[in-house]
Amino acid sequence: MRHLDLSLLRTFVAICDEENFAKAALKVHKSQPAISQQMGRLENELQVSLFIKCGRRKKLTAAGVRLSEYARRLLALHDELWTTLDDQELIGPVRIGAPADIADTVLPSILQSFARANPRLSMAIHVGRSPDLMDMLFAGELDLTISTRKADGYPNLVLRSSPVVWIAASDYQLVSDEPLSLVLADEPSIFRAIALEALTREQWDYKESYIAPNLAGIKAAVRAGLGITARSIEMVTPEFRVLGKHQGLPSLPIINFHLYLRNDSPSEAARKLYQLLASQVGGASPSMDSD
Repeated sequence: MRHLDLSLLRTFVAICDEENFAKAALKVHKSQPAISQQMGRLENELQVSLFIKCGRRKKLTAAGVRLSEYARRLLALHDELWTTLDDQELIGPVRIGAPADIADTVLPSILQSFARANPRLSMAIHVGRSPDLMDMLFAGELDLTISTRKADGYPNLVLRSSPVVWIAASDYQLVSDEPLSLVLADEPSIFRAIALEALTREQWDYKESYIAPNLAGIKAAVRAGLGITARSIEMVTPEFRVLGKHQGLPSLPIINFHLYLRNDSPSEAARKLYQLLASQVGGASPSMDSD
């Protein structure tokens, strides 16, 4: 009897969602060559072609479409089974922190199967800035938090790796002979530091046109054309566009969103959720490292 590796199916579903190997690689926290090799293994095991290349996008063949339906069902069942193997019914609340960048985009999908398998579990979501969320974790006010910050002594894993990009309003035009107008968060902000370090390195003239205390303020200012900002790619929606090398702007790094679990007797529900998410990002095991 032949067996399918669920990690291959998880990568396959990520490619289906992103229609692009590079974006899928970021989603599953693997290198692009690694996921290309995984898909080669999957096609070889199934003896079918799964993808058709259409420009930069990957479209599914008829066999790929059929596999995607079964793969999603298998992964959903796997994740639900994982959470229900223990006879102990999980009850809440579980207090979870998340930066605004990913609270609306990443968090719902990763919590869906866990909540469905534990109907009596309640989740309290706290949206805030990474430094504040880490302070809440240290104070015991959160059970888990997603953060761009690093901290020693706490179980953690990289939940998502996202490119940081220059973002402007969809109709915004750079003026080449004027200082670059920036929309930035106030201190402390990792995105502010990334933007200013990149511009200083490339000797760009800039001015801080608007300083905002939160992501909502940054979005409003960028939408109004007050300047451009540097944020993770999750902020990009149709009202915005990405600027980059075609405008001569310096390249920006990839940023990691870490998931942290409290280290002082976390609840069974918090521990189970952490372990489930560890399995979903490629079988990572809980780590006590700061990286």
